[in-house]
Amino acid sequence: MECVVNERELVTPGTLVATGKWNLSGGVVREGDEVFSTVLGLFYHEDERKTVRVVPLEGKYVPKAGDSVIGKIVKVLPGKWLVDINSAYIASLEPRNAIHDRIEDLSRVYDVGDLIFAKVDYVNEIYDATLFTKASPYGKLRGGSIFELRPTRVPRLIGKKGSMIYMIKQTTRTKILVGQNGLVWVKGRKEMEDIVEKAIDIINREAHTSGLTDRIKEFLETEREEISKS
Repeated sequence: MECVVNERELVTPGTLVATGKWNLSGGVVREGDEVFSTVLGLFYHEDERKTVRVVPLEGKYVPKAGDSVIGKIVKVLPGKWLVDINSAYIASLEPRNAIHDRIEDLSRVYDVGDLIFAKVDYVNEIYDATLFTKASPYGKLRGGSIFELRPTRVPRLIGKKGSMIYMIKQTTRTKILVGQNGLVWVKGRKEMEDIVEKAIDIINREAHTSGLTDRIKEFLETEREEISKS
């Protein structure tokens, strides 16, 4: 098995990205022994899982089972909550996936306007998603700020093996939860939350460029120095 293009290289539809028996994880198609990109996006490969994929540069979030997302409660029904997950598709959360005890008034748990961190538990054939918040780290988000980036930029924000998001957390001493749907929850000192927002904006604009990790590191250190001087 061999990758024909480099990690995070920008590819166009029809580009040959790999050869051999790779597992396909989206944005690619196999023709014989060759794997081609089907979208304009960034190429990624995981040697441990023998997986290749192309993450499109644009596009709305499409829910996938196992994803972690940040959502807003938009309606409380007698038997479930409806949740906006920053997608063209609606999501729902049932009591059995959210609480251990039976309760009549679901708004006592999550009310309209509440933000939650949830796992996508199941997605049906028309992409309606069922969520899960019953176990840590999932549940209601209290305080903090919500920032947004394109869902296709999420892998760059997280970084290889979580390196980028770890660096941002450590430098700003903030708590950060990243949803695969492009919403990011940040909680810390206000000036540090502002720095994280600026870093997210840089990643949103420059995800396709090389040397991004070094630029973000330099940016964070410069911003933190400025705060310490004030």
